[in-house]
Amino acid sequence: MSFEYNIYVGILALNTIISTIVAWAIGQRRSTSTARIPFLLMMLASSFYSLVAALEAGSVDLKDKIFWSTLEHVGSGSTMILFVIFAVHFTHNQRWLTFRNITLFLLIPGANIILVATNAWHHLVWTNFIPHPDANNVIIYEHGSGFYWVVGWIYLYAFIGYWLLLKAIFQSSKLHRGQSVLILLGTITPFLGGMSYILRLTPPGLNISPISFVLAGIIYFVSFYQGRLFDLIPIARDVLIENMKDGVLVIDKIHRIVDINKAAQIFLKTDSRCIGKSIEKVFLNWDQIWQGYSEDSRKEILLNREYRFLDLQIISLRQPRKRYLTGYLLSLRDITQSYQAKTKLHEANEQLKAQISKIEALQTKLEEQAIRDGLTNLYNRRYFEEILPQELARVMRENIPMAILLLDIDHFKNVNDTFGHQVGDKVLQAFAELLKCYSRKSDFPCRYGGEEFVLVLPGVTLELAYERAEQIRLAFEALNFQVNQKTVPTTISGGLAMFLANRISRDTLLQNADMALYQAKARGRNQIQVSGNLIEKIKKQSLPQHHQRD
Repeated sequence: MSFEYNIYVGILALNTIISTIVAWAIGQRRSTSTARIPFLLMMLASSFYSLVAALEAGSVDLKDKIFWSTLEHVGSGSTMILFVIFAVHFTHNQRWLTFRNITLFLLIPGANIILVATNAWHHLVWTNFIPHPDANNVIIYEHGSGFYWVVGWIYLYAFIGYWLLLKAIFQSSKLHRGQSVLILLGTITPFLGGMSYILRLTPPGLNISPISFVLAGIIYFVSFYQGRLFDLIPIARDVLIENMKDGVLVIDKIHRIVDINKAAQIFLKTDSRCIGKSIEKVFLNWDQIWQGYSEDSRKEILLNREYRFLDLQIISLRQPRKRYLTGYLLSLRDITQSYQAKTKLHEANEQLKAQISKIEALQTKLEEQAIRDGLTNLYNRRYFEEILPQELARVMRENIPMAILLLDIDHFKNVNDTFGHQVGDKVLQAFAELLKCYSRKSDFPCRYGGEEFVLVLPGVTLELAYERAEQIRLAFEALNFQVNQKTVPTTISGGLAMFLANRISRDTLLQNADMALYQAKARGRNQIQVSGNLIEKIKKQSLPQHHQRD
């Protein structure tokens, strides 16, 4: 093979060295970025492209030039393919790199290489080769439709990479934006050189596209050492978002899934293939969630499939400058344990409330039992002694009278001895029920002890109190209590005392009632006696004479 050195060979050889050095340096530096390997391979492809372009520029024989030019298409096509793959990784769109997409992505460049390699048969790429009239060892390639087909696809791939980098420039952090600008500048220089050659803006036969890779190599070299490319590149999407325990979804305005991390895939029982699908197909109760949506809302939801509770936060995504809606960010946090703990705490609280209610009911019952007689269910003597001073103070404040009626079942010991204590208990219970029937809500019927009872009657006059006492006496006498065809005697004696304007003391009041009861018993029982000398007046005005027994 005849070879002749010239300035173009030197420039292209320099680019080969620079690209190789950059690739070697990247290979030596460890990085967490997945874009490092595609970038390294892109620089090696660029080095190969410059190398074969240098061999083509130095070759003398036409056959050798055609051979190296064919390999140039391999180098340029590989460089653009790797540039797109690098841009995909650099902008964190690795979800696009499925096996199907990669296969389709390589299909057309592979077919184009075959098209270039078989040009001798169809002449679609190069139709003719003309020596340059003024420059030595320069060939002018006449291009056919196949050449523009191949170049068109190369530039289409380049535009895809440019579009991804431009998005990164406008949407990324300051550091990532600066790195994107440097990479974009480094890639545009070969693009401009190639366009100049296609549009015949360069001297005939001079393709400066591989030469422009020298500038691209220098820019990449600066990006690597000054911009610390792949060292400080944001890795939030790869490390933070993908490995965080919270689920993250991004949906567009029409609710199609744009991005989803691993945690969200686990929560929703799906995988990355759901990207591009409507969220309603993945999030089964999405319709219910969206009905209650308000701007940047937050709510707790239940995934019925596995009884998992999630804290869902929906954040509107808007353009920083134009403020129009672009989509929504969904954050999913597993709160099952805290929700279950809260539920258990609530259940424990309800149980505690039930226990407290039961204790309060029991306490009320105990208090009721403490103030009531177990046999008759009337208030007991303890309660009577507590309530009497309070009632005396009340009627004194309100300046109203109050009556105290002491009642004793006549000959009750004989009832127990003759008929037994069970019958005696029934007599006591019957009298207690009778006493309740003739008591108002404001009255206090009590069992004072044994067969003795007391009735507190606030707000009644002496006449009304005596009339009530007689009603009780007559009703008890009329009971006609029968045991084994024998009539049990049921009569009572009573003593009535009044708390009037004289304002006597409690003890005096009880003593008056007790003395009146003693008088009733002394005068033959089965009668009501009033404390003091008013009994005759009461009898004459209110009752027939046969009601008294002297």
